[in-house]
Amino acid sequence: MARSNLLPPSLIRLAWRYVFKRGWQSALMILGIALGVAVMVSIDLANASSTRAFELSTETVTGKATHQILPSGGELDDSVYINLRTAGVDVPMAPVISAYVSSPQMGNQAFQLLGIDPFVDREFRDYSGAGSSAPAEYSLDFLTRPGALLVSADVAERFGLSVGAALSLENDGRSVEAYVAGLLLPDDTLTRRSLQGVLLADISTAQELTGRIGRLDRIDLILPTESNAILGQIQDLLPDGMLLVDVESRKGSVEEMTEAFRLNLSALSLLALVVGLFLIYNTMTFSVVQRRPLFGTLRSLGVTRREVFLLVAFEAVFVGVIGSAFGVALGVLLGQNTVNLVTQTINDLYFTTTVRELGIQTGVLVKGFCLGLLAALATVIPPAIEAARVEPRAALLRSGLENKARAAVWLVAALGAVLIILGYLVFRLPFDNLIFGFGGTLLVLTGLAMLAAIGMLGLLKALAPVTARMFGYLGRMAPRNLISALSRTSVAVAALMVAVAVTIGVSLMINSFRYTVGIWLEQTLQGDIYISAPSFTANQSLVEIDPAVYRQVSDWPGVERVDLLRSTQVYSPYGGLQLSASNNLDIGRERIFKEIKIPKEEVFAAMQQGGVLLTEPLANRLDLQVGEYIEINTPAGAQLFPIIGVYYDYSSSQGFVMMEQEVYRDHWKDAAITAIALRLPPGVDSDLVTEELIAGIRSDQNLIIRPNQALRQDVMEVFDRTFRITGALRILATIVAFIGVLSTLLLLQLEKQREIGILKALGLSGRELWRLVMLETSLMGLIAGILAAPTGYILSLILIRVINLRSFGWTLQLSAQPGAFIFSIAIALTAALLAGIPPAWRLSRMAAADAIRYE
Repeated sequence: MARSNLLPPSLIRLAWRYVFKRGWQSALMILGIALGVAVMVSIDLANASSTRAFELSTETVTGKATHQILPSGGELDDSVYINLRTAGVDVPMAPVISAYVSSPQMGNQAFQLLGIDPFVDREFRDYSGAGSSAPAEYSLDFLTRPGALLVSADVAERFGLSVGAALSLENDGRSVEAYVAGLLLPDDTLTRRSLQGVLLADISTAQELTGRIGRLDRIDLILPTESNAILGQIQDLLPDGMLLVDVESRKGSVEEMTEAFRLNLSALSLLALVVGLFLIYNTMTFSVVQRRPLFGTLRSLGVTRREVFLLVAFEAVFVGVIGSAFGVALGVLLGQNTVNLVTQTINDLYFTTTVRELGIQTGVLVKGFCLGLLAALATVIPPAIEAARVEPRAALLRSGLENKARAAVWLVAALGAVLIILGYLVFRLPFDNLIFGFGGTLLVLTGLAMLAAIGMLGLLKALAPVTARMFGYLGRMAPRNLISALSRTSVAVAALMVAVAVTIGVSLMINSFRYTVGIWLEQTLQGDIYISAPSFTANQSLVEIDPAVYRQVSDWPGVERVDLLRSTQVYSPYGGLQLSASNNLDIGRERIFKEIKIPKEEVFAAMQQGGVLLTEPLANRLDLQVGEYIEINTPAGAQLFPIIGVYYDYSSSQGFVMMEQEVYRDHWKDAAITAIALRLPPGVDSDLVTEELIAGIRSDQNLIIRPNQALRQDVMEVFDRTFRITGALRILATIVAFIGVLSTLLLLQLEKQREIGILKALGLSGRELWRLVMLETSLMGLIAGILAAPTGYILSLILIRVINLRSFGWTLQLSAQPGAFIFSIAIALTAALLAGIPPAWRLSRMAAADAIRYE
């Protein structure tokens, strides 16, 4: 009779029985998979939530608009809209005001204030529904009463607001009064979610609340597909400095800003799963070794190799399904904290986002579950093949696998060296795509992990004489025991080595970043006191400062010099650009240049002639060099500006253009300022002058006035927030590795029960047994830590000189402090010692006779 293609029921029952009989062993595997999947799912959910929140916010603000009219710096006068209307341009168009505000009545969270003209806006956006308290044609109060706002019913419920509730809005450091004129309750769930970060106002109300009387932020248009004639007509009517841009292209350029950041997080989240793979592989390998006599018996009874393979694979599938399911559930629980960290970082480094909640996306959950299951299956294939290939008689020999493992050490090491070389060659490819960077990193890291076995073998042989002198016969036994079980111990050491190496690599990267930023701040922040307006983004404020403030501080007693800065958004053929205009005479001496071909003392004079400086990230992103030109749209049309230098800057991963202030004002006719730096004579107490300024400046705008040291501390706090999520991923990877070591030690001591029983029968005391087990675990931890040091150093070089440079365009100075290596080796040793306690305690309490009878 032909065999069934499926696994026989008797073997399925055998697999079930083993999985449940070794419950703690299965539990460790499930935990390893679950943690790896949970980290990945939580990061993916946070990335997807922030991306979807941006999309919803964009859709809410742009609606059905296909094009927008924007100013290239400067202002958009509402007369532009009036002229287009009166000129008979026959396309839907709507004026828009858009600003970010906060309110103490709404938790001081960022909300987007959207000012619209209700009479023309319905063709673009329709926020009202059957249940809205603001009727379809909008209420009279909304159109006529100052400060009238519409909020979503969900927002009103969350903050306990009702129609008529008073609100104090903070915008650009100014406080204005508003109130809830009505509630919006759209009919579809998607629109309801998109409105959770939006406050709706009539266009005139929004102009009053934001202080933009007579100004607009943009004009939305809906143009037909074949619109060349209309495009030409509109462009002919637009005054100089106005741009007609495609909505999709603008949206895409903003999405590109955070693409590298999100890809970085996703790649780092996979580290926990990669470390978990070692755990699964090690546990399944041990389960095969432990049951080699059983497999030999089954093969002798006629069970085929395919059935033995499927038996082991079935167990892995069962454990993988449960572990992945738990991981997905845990990832959802972790996701809310993760989305808060991701949102904070995006707000600090890129742009303001109003994402509040975790969006559960089925695709992310399915992806996490499938990757966890595939990881379990991928790691079980080698031990399953081993179980299937061994002949029945050889399967009864417990030493068979270990002999093969020791024989294959050099082969595995050679393959690891090949992977390292391949990884290096991938880095040398003439592509800046981040995928190649992560691919090369994975190849190098895998290759280094494959060198762990030969490194462990060499270190154990080198340490054996030392441990023998220090611990006597126990010191001779411990290294031999680890070598005799090399197939399991080397995998555990590799897992711990990778986790500790990641800790070292990430720590060195963060320390290098801190060191580099510290040098940069010391060089660039030469002012004694800095004044700016509050902003929702931490890296660079675009908020204008009340001109009266400059008039007051320019004559302030004790102030020797006042430097001004204007930061704004301009447009170019490359898309939107951040532009900063400064009147700092010493800008050449106070910047650290990556490339410059004139003396630093001549930089400011060259800028007065129209030359500009680029930050390193912008020069890398646009592939521009000193001596070339950058094209920027000005109110008078496109202008070419010569690039006279590229300097290091770490305030923005997108980078910006630095221009001399008078040159900027000549081109853009904009006298606004966004930051003021005050320089004091030597010996003057900047803290005391700061207190006097806070008390003495008269302005209706709330200002941030900080001495030099306080600003540096604030910058470093933003830096620490940026890497908080990276630190969390590093800790989770270490936890997974610790579980792997614990699993290995428990399984290793379980396999050696007969040997331990014999030793106890020969007179080995419980205390000596404790010493033996702890010595073995100490050696594993020490070796993992030693091997992790060069691996972590190599990983830090990759992160700094490849991944970080390609992701953000920043060149960092490597700061390899010995403390990072010592601390990480201590972590490996501590983790191994803690993991050795359970098996040592268990074996010390077992009677010799029971241990000898163990099968």
